[in-house]
This record gives sequence, C-alpha cells and structure tokens, in this order.
Amino acid sequence: MTRIVGLAVLAVAFPAYAGADGDFGTKEDAKHIADQMIAIVEEQGLEAAVTAMHDPDQPFVSSRMGVNLFDGPIVIADNREPETLAADYSETADLTGALVWPIIAAAAEVEGDAALKWYHYDTQEEYDYKCHAKRANGMEVTVMVCR
Repeated sequence: MTRIVGLAVLAVAFPAYAGADGDFGTKEDAKHIADQMIAIVEEQGLEAAVTAMHDPDQPFVSSRMGVNLFDGPIVIADNREPETLAADYSETADLTGALVWPIIAAAAEVEGDAALKWYHYDTQEEYDYKCHAKRANGMEVTVMVCR
C-alpha cells in the first residue's frame, strides 16, 4: 500500500458538501475547470490534456484549486502537487488505512463530489476539500478539482 506525503484522504461523499464552496473556489468553478479539462481529453487526447495542465494560456496552472488528472487510478498531471505524479491511487491509503480510489471513482461516475481530508495548500494544516470529479466519455480518464 502506498502513502503519499501530504495526502490524508478521508473520502466519503457527504451530501452536505454537494453545493459547498471551499477556500479556493466554488463548486461552479470546480465544475467549469473539470469540464474544460475533460473537453481537451475528449477532443485533443490525453497528451494534450497533460500539456494543458501547465500551459499559462489555460486556466489550470493558475487555479488556486487542485486539479488532478488520472489515467485509471494513476496521477498523470497535477497543477499544485507535482510530487504526486505517477502515484497509484488504487494503492494509496488515507490516514485510517482506507483506499481512496474507490471514492474518487464513485464521485466521477455521477459527476459529483468526494470529500477529502488533505493538507491545506497554504497553511499545511489538515483541510476538508470538496473535490468535483468527472470521467471522460468512454475512457478511464478522470479529472478531479478540489476546492
């Protein structure tokens, strides 16, 4: 089982989080960015989406929200935590030992939110992120945008 430094995921989709905003953006902001990333994947391909993550002309690199792109359960692009690249989230456990990928995948299936306990990007304290997840049509590609 893999543990990623800085990752403390307690991921259970709580209905109360469905419309909630975070310190880094609103649910609508997260949905909009997720839609943009998925459009790139579907229209231009996965490689273009990885490149777009750090393109200054795209909204991802400048977003205060965490934008994560997965191929299956593997992180292939991240705008805020590059140390997570190549992490296998099917083997990543939260601090309780629960695997996180099933929760992220379940949220992506319904284009919903996963509640993730993570370290706050600015303060490094534990923080409850609300992460909108969406899957590309007919692909095992998922984007997750945490606010």
